[in-house]
Formats: sequence, C-alpha cells, structure tokens
Amino acid sequence: MHHILFIVAAVSGGFEDLQALDSRISAIAPQAEQVDKRLKLAQCPDAPIVAPPAGGVVIVRCPALGWRFRVPVKASLEPAGSPEIVIRKGEMVECVSDGPGFAVSTTMIALEDAAAGQPVRVKSLTSSTTMTAYVKSRGVVSF
Repeated sequence: MHHILFIVAAVSGGFEDLQALDSRISAIAPQAEQVDKRLKLAQCPDAPIVAPPAGGVVIVRCPALGWRFRVPVKASLEPAGSPEIVIRKGEMVECVSDGPGFAVSTTMIALEDAAAGQPVRVKSLTSSTTMTAYVKSRGVVSF
C-alpha cells in the first residue's frame, strides 16, 4: 500500500511554486505583473522557460508537460530611451522649405510636442491654416 502512495506522489510531483516563478519573471521583466496565485500548474520536471517580454506579455512555459501562460507587463509612463522633445506645444518655430537653389522660411506656432524626426502640426501666425511639418532640430521644422 505504501508503494502505491509513493508512486502517485512521484508521478504527480505536486504543483509549481508560483512565488519562485514570480522571482524568475521579475528578474527578466521587472515591470511584469505577478502570477495569478489561483493557478494550479503541475510541477515542471525542468525549470520553466521564461521568455523576455514581447507584445506586452511574458510567456512562461513547461515544454515537458505542455503548459504555458502569459503574464502581462505593466506599461511604464516614460518608455526607456524615449526621444527628447525639442518642440513644445505653443512654441514659435522656424518653418523651412528648401530645394536646389532656394530656401524659404516663416515663423509658425507648434500645435503639439515632438522630437527630432517626428511629424508636428504647425499653425500660421496670420491665418488659421495648419500644416504638418517634420522636426529638424530644436525650434526648426521643415516641409
């Protein structure tokens, strides 16, 4: 009788330690939410694989048993490596249009914040005309 209980315990292996999974996940993705503690996953014979964040989730899987689940990653308010804002809403900007043998410029008002290389809407000082220009540098946009 004792042999049967030992075999059942060895086969079932218990449940996966969700606290340990949380630790492994947070080492790879600090912004990840915690694993839902209501999960009852069969204990993986090998260490579960924790993939780096992609598409707003971290995927945790056990290939040996075939289970996998997703853990959402919280979006940070300021993404790492976000471009520096060089044009601010309401700021006067120099709008330049140039080509071979000519250059024309005028002053307009920026209608939104933008970083170098990004599009920005600008408004004429003398009319209600708005246009989209591309930020070249601090205070300078081009058409």
